[in-house]
Amino acid sequence: MRLVTNRQATSNTWQRCRVVTGFPNRCRPSGFSRPEGLVRMKISPASRTPGNSLSNLPGPRGLPLLGNLLQLDVTQLHVILEEWANVYGPLYTFKIGSRPVVAIAEAALIHEVLRGRPEMYRRLGSIARVLTEAGVNGVFAAEGASWRRQRRMVTQALDNEHLRRFFPTLARITGRLKSRWDRVACKACATDVQQDLMRYTVDVTTNLVLGYDGNTLENEDDVLQRHLEHLLPALNRRINAPVPYWQFVRLPADRAFDDALRVVRLLIADLVAQCEARLKHAQGEGYHPTNLLEAMLAAREQEGAFTREEIVGNALTMLVAGEDTTAHTMAWMIHLITGHQQVQKRLQQEVDEVLGQASMLEDFEVQERLTFLEAVAHETMRLKSVAPVLFLETNHAVELGGVHMPEGTALFLLTRQCGLQECAFAMPTEFQPQRWLAGAELSPGQRTSNAFMPFGDGPRFCPGRSLALLEIKAVVAMLCRNFCISKAEAAKEVGEHFAFTMMPTNLVVTLRTRE
Repeated sequence: MRLVTNRQATSNTWQRCRVVTGFPNRCRPSGFSRPEGLVRMKISPASRTPGNSLSNLPGPRGLPLLGNLLQLDVTQLHVILEEWANVYGPLYTFKIGSRPVVAIAEAALIHEVLRGRPEMYRRLGSIARVLTEAGVNGVFAAEGASWRRQRRMVTQALDNEHLRRFFPTLARITGRLKSRWDRVACKACATDVQQDLMRYTVDVTTNLVLGYDGNTLENEDDVLQRHLEHLLPALNRRINAPVPYWQFVRLPADRAFDDALRVVRLLIADLVAQCEARLKHAQGEGYHPTNLLEAMLAAREQEGAFTREEIVGNALTMLVAGEDTTAHTMAWMIHLITGHQQVQKRLQQEVDEVLGQASMLEDFEVQERLTFLEAVAHETMRLKSVAPVLFLETNHAVELGGVHMPEGTALFLLTRQCGLQECAFAMPTEFQPQRWLAGAELSPGQRTSNAFMPFGDGPRFCPGRSLALLEIKAVVAMLCRNFCISKAEAAKEVGEHFAFTMMPTNLVVTLRTRE
């Protein structure tokens, strides 16, 4: 398998570039083939002096009123921004309409921003408004005191002790996925594993958060799964729309989104009501919540920590956030494994040794011994981060990297780009899981953890990291223990598609039972 460089990927992107509004783009971005004609002046870290204004930053030229809008394809936004960073440097500016945006691809500055939350920086206002409007206003979208109050409970629900108690349920769901793949392997036909992984993460998340087992892996027409798959693409479309058109005109896609959101929220509300009824009889001495929903309801009764709307919002947030991110990471992992047979063989050797006669993870503690599998996961997240861009804005006027940024300045943090630089990783475009192993012989610059931030940093570090890694280990260990995986014949080239998270396209593989 050949990894496509950012420049190659972006060159291909412009061939099919589409305007954010949905109309076809008839030309390449002005000056793209001659980037030197667009550069105003690059500001390097060494040359920055306090007091620089946004107008002094380099960046692509835009058009009056539209800015750089016609150069942006929302489905390839991360690639375009990364390519601009290669041209203009790690700190540059562009415009969406008349609003200036600062793109940051320097690890130290990104960490400074992330560690300055929630006091100095917050989620981009346009994103927060869309999420709040949709009711996805749990801990993910909350800011300030509301975030602090909700964060503690969500973090506790996802700590190692709760995950250890939840592990038998996760193992049962992993067994369902194995049975599904056993049937596929018997036919030796091409399959879309990404859809299977989405169903898996939905089952895990609904069980952990709601205590609800929709069993989407065995029930092809589960109501929750059918409607959840509409939410993230629609949220991404609204977040990137130049104007909130849906407040005035409802397109068919908006009506489908509204219908899906209504069904999901009604289901969650019904589960909340059922849980409240159970808790009236279950609470007492020695009572321990068995899922996040029970924990939030118990906290509301004991401490008044959550409103009913916050409970529904957090449940919806966990479903939306927990479904796509982990599923897409595992899908990218499978994609990279199929292109590196030696890596697949080494994974198979490790899981054979660690699992013994078992066909999958059956003991929570055993997963800690899957060190090479975890290294493959980390290398996958470095090359194919499902959150390659973070969208924030300033709460107050700040000086960042020697540049004065007024209150409300939009900041696009190119987190993946930091890990694709030679100053951070030797041979950064190559898939080398061994760089993450303890005791590996590394040359200078072979691995710089500061440039690796798939789960963010600072106070708002992703609380779902441990759950995500546990799911990844359970699924990939089961896959490598029981199957050989290869790229399907005549399969199209796998591409990157940005829709709030970054997912693979055309990922079709063939599973065969290991002999």
